[in-house]
Amino acid sequence: MAEDKQTARFLSSYHWTKERDGFGGYSGISLTPNGAGFIIVSDRAHLIEGTIFRHGDRIIGVRSAEMAALNIPDDLFLDPSVQDTEGLAKDNQGRLYISVESTNRVLCRDITGVWTALPDHPGLRALPHNQGLEALAIDGDGTLFALPEFSESLQVPFPVFRYRQGSGWDVPMSISRNEGFLPVGADVGPDGKLYVLERGFSGFGFSSRVRRFDFLNGYSFDGETLLTTEPRRHDNLEGLSVWAATDGTLRLTMISDDNFFFLQKTEIVEYAVS
Repeated sequence: MAEDKQTARFLSSYHWTKERDGFGGYSGISLTPNGAGFIIVSDRAHLIEGTIFRHGDRIIGVRSAEMAALNIPDDLFLDPSVQDTEGLAKDNQGRLYISVESTNRVLCRDITGVWTALPDHPGLRALPHNQGLEALAIDGDGTLFALPEFSESLQVPFPVFRYRQGSGWDVPMSISRNEGFLPVGADVGPDGKLYVLERGFSGFGFSSRVRRFDFLNGYSFDGETLLTTEPRRHDNLEGLSVWAATDGTLRLTMISDDNFFFLQKTEIVEYAVS
């Protein structure tokens, strides 16, 4: 299928398979600056770490450790039986941030392994169940950004929540809502801009879009569309990590959530942005 005119150039798609209980359901990914090492979170509160191997611009293999439970204390969930972990971000100090969609809160694991919940915010509390915080991103200064897949109507933009140590949460900007796409992943690239992965769904399958935004307080805007795919071009892409290759191009690495459904697959997809 032909894709819309766009800035991003397709590099490769890798179908990742493992004979392992609980494999799949991956909703967030964070890569090391060189794009090789990864941390991936599943929506069942597990992490998996490993390495992506490439030949030129093409992914040729993935090696990973065993999946590890996040071991988040039960008292950080409203319902410990539902640990719907979706967004993932890791700061320069090694702290790990996870968004829990079912309760619309963000949890932090410090470098000693201790979990705490970030403070609450009225806008987060107002998000509906299972339509909440899907995407997390963090910049080089440790400022955290969280995006829900919900806005109040088809004409209302998506809020971008920001958390800063010592200042707490605010909502400095929003991004437009259109064409049936909802935010599911995000990252702050090496260029300091916000990249947002969005998902659309029709009866024919999933489509994906990536937009890039400058940080402008008080603005709601469309950003720059880098990538739009036709339905079924890729699987259910939910996680996004942005990094710089040695040739200076930015790379968009995305992973799909197979929903533990046999007709779907775990797919790692890469595009280049000049």
